[in-house]
Amino acid sequence: MVTLSIPQGLIKDGFVVLPRREYEDLLRAKQVNDIVVKRDKSFKVPKKHEKFYDDLDKELTESLREIKEGKVSDIFNTYEEGIKFLNSRKKFIPNEA
Repeated sequence: MVTLSIPQGLIKDGFVVLPRREYEDLLRAKQVNDIVVKRDKSFKVPKKHEKFYDDLDKELTESLREIKEGKVSDIFNTYEEGIKFLNSRKKFIPNEA
C-alpha cells in the first residue's frame, strides 16, 4: 500500500483526490460554454405533463449556469454550519396554521 503525506496548507483550503480521467472530464466540461438541459426524445411523457418537463429542463439549465457563474454558495463543512444556516432562514418561512 502506498502512503501519501498531504501538507496541512492543502487540507485546510480543501482537498479533493480524483482519478486523472475524471479530472480531465471535469476540465472538458468546464470549457463547454453553452449549457442546455433537454430531455431525450426517447423519454416519452404524456402530453398533459410536457409543460412540467419543459419547465424542469429550463430550471435545471438555469441552475447549472448559476453554478458555473459562481452564484451559489459552498456546501457546509459541518452539520452545525448547515443547521445554523437553516435556523437563520426560519424568519423567511411562513408559519403553517
